Parts: sequence; C-alpha cells; structure tokens
Amino acid sequence: MASNSADKNLVEGCLDRFPGAWNQLVDENIQLIFHGIYQVGFRMGYRVTSEDVEDITSEVFLEILKDDFVFLRGYRGESKLSTYLCTLVHRKAAQEISKRVRYLNGNQGGSVSDHPSRVPTSGVVETNILREAISRLAMPERAMIGMFYLEGRSYKEISVSLGIALNSIGPMLGRARLKLKGLLA
Repeated sequence: MASNSADKNLVEGCLDRFPGAWNQLVDENIQLIFHGIYQVGFRMGYRVTSEDVEDITSEVFLEILKDDFVFLRGYRGESKLSTYLCTLVHRKAAQEISKRVRYLNGNQGGSVSDHPSRVPTSGVVETNILREAISRLAMPERAMIGMFYLEGRSYKEISVSLGIALNSIGPMLGRARLKLKGLLA
C-alpha cells in the first residue's frame, strides 16, 4: 500500500496545485501513456504515428485537467495511479483512433485494413519474426524489451526487477531497439 499512499500524495499535490506536482505526475507516467496509445493502436490494427501519439497524449492530459481535475478527484487509492491512468489512456486512445479510422475510410464504416496506408500491424508471420528476433537478444536487453513493450512496465519497475540503475534503463532500451532493428533488417 506504500506506493498507493505515494500516489495519493501526488494526486493531492496536483489538486492543491503544489509546485512540481504536475511535472512529477507527467514525468512518472508519460512512458505509460505512450505505451498505452501504441498498445491500443496495435490491438485495433492501426499503425500509430508519432503525430498520433502527440495528439492523443494531448487529449489524455486535457481529460485529466478538465473540470478542475475531475478525473484525479475520482482517484481513491484503491489501485496504483498508473493503473487508474491506464483506463483513461486506453479509453481516449480507442476514441481517437476510431475517429481517425472513420476519417480515413471516408465515414463509410470500413475497417482499418480497407485503407492502403493503414494496414493491420498484427499477423502470425510478423509476430513470429519479431519473437525470433527478440529471442536472439542477450539478457538483460531481451528482458527489458519484454517488460517495457509487452508488459507495459515503467522504467522504475524494470530497474527494480533487473537490479539496474534507473538512469540506465532508457539508454539500454535504446541500444536494445537498435539491435532489434538490425536483427529485423
């Protein structure tokens, strides 16, 4: 429950407009938001662009700020704040991606795959190729990729789980992505 009390304190700091509280909330959860957007896009068969991520992230933050933080006021500390935020991220991402799909299909109700620039990102062959490439990465890179992209864990959670300094996670993930890209080329 310790992490939930820290989460409640952070939310209270935002609600009380404590200096730095909003920045802390954003810093601690921005990767979770990005990951959630990509995850929803993947599940919907929509190839999310960096512009989509920026737009949807803005929509998520607007929803959090709307009506004097009504979303944050609803947080009771019964779960981790990150879990609470995930519900919002997934809902907003699904709404926004659905709008984009309707736009791409000329509001005719077709599927994502009906549009040539938006082909589904999932497929058995692609999934098997990706899994094979990930399995060829050395540890701890393989574990990091799995924890971050497949399990949605934060840098802090990866750091604790693997016993690696928190400030090393980002650079190590970057190198792992480059290696993975090389394996897939």
